[in-house]
This record gives sequence, structure tokens and C-alpha cells, in this order.
Amino acid sequence: MPQLIAMIIVVVGAMIYMFQTFGGTGDKIEGIAQKTSVITEINNIKNGLKLAARSGDIKVGTTLEELATLKYFPEQINDQIDKNTEKSEYYAISFGGQAPATKGGMIIKLVAVTEGKIPGILVSFKDTTLADSGAFLESQIANDLKAVARLDRTAKIDTPKGTGNYAKLTGEEESTIHARLPEITQTETEADGEFVVYFNDFGANEVVVKAD
Repeated sequence: MPQLIAMIIVVVGAMIYMFQTFGGTGDKIEGIAQKTSVITEINNIKNGLKLAARSGDIKVGTTLEELATLKYFPEQINDQIDKNTEKSEYYAISFGGQAPATKGGMIIKLVAVTEGKIPGILVSFKDTTLADSGAFLESQIANDLKAVARLDRTAKIDTPKGTGNYAKLTGEEESTIHARLPEITQTETEADGEFVVYFNDFGANEVVVKAD
């Protein structure tokens, strides 16, 4: 009986939290599902970028189109990028993206601006079906990925930056990864549904190389 009472308390407490925070269990479940799908889509691109970078195929100015032609991503992603009107962009399949021009809820671009730096994954919810949830999703993703990646919260899809040297955040310990990170700005107020993800596990041989 004590165990049953404890379980009821936990469940009721969780329900109260969901209603207070998101206005209802439906919104909470939908938010979790969206966030999980966003991270899955980011990781699908990340895995391809690691392979491409290790092979020296991410040069300054490289786009997703070039990597899709080399089949670095899952087949559906490669095919969609190849058929898109804007071939430098991937319209996330999880959120209704379809070639040639249906952007759905999430857009991804490659940031390969500076030699010797980690390639970035630019995510944008602007001008998509998830535009109204973009700021919320950005904040959630930033929190979930903070242990494995650095996010540039001020990047824009048309001006992704990626130049300059990384400046440590307040209280952040020095690490060898900093030498491979471009300049990044992280401010809690800069939640506009556009950001760039730079993953910490890209090694010294998995960076952007000089263009031919």
C-alpha cells in the first residue's frame, strides 16, 4: 500500500507539472515529440557530416547538396536535397518537408565557413509550420544538447557566421575543443527559432578544410 500511494503521488505531481508548465498533457506530449524529432533530424545530418569531414569532403563553401550527391546521408535525405528548389537546404522529413519546395516545419543548412573549424548545423523554424513554436524549441534543444554541443543562438539562416575565434562562456573550463569552434554567441534572450549546432565530438580530423 505505501508503494501504491507513493506511485500515485508521483503521477499526480507529474500531471500537475505538465498542466502548469504547458497548459495540458496534450501540449506536453506534443512538445516532447517535436523536440525528439528535431534532435533526430539534427543527428541524421551530424552523422553524415562526421563521415564527410573525416574524408576531407567538407571544404570552405561546401553545401548539403554536394554531400548528398556523395551519398553521405540516409537515402531519403539525399534524394530530397537533390530535388529541392533550394539545394543547399534540407527540409526535415519528420515535419512534412517535401521536394521541391514544401519546407514543412524545419530547415537545415550546413555551415562550412572557416578552415580548421567544426562544420555547423544551422536549424531554422522561421517561415515554417513550426514558426510559432520555434523559440520554445530552440530553448529546449539548447538545454538538451548543452553537454554535447555548443549552440550559436544568434545565427541567421542567411548569415550563419562561423568565422572568428571561440570565446569561452562565463564559468566554462578551457578545452581542446575550443580551438576548433568558431565564434559563438549564446544569450538566453536570443530565442528566435534559428541557431547553429557545433558538436563537441568532432575530432581534429573532422573539420572544414581549405577549398581547392
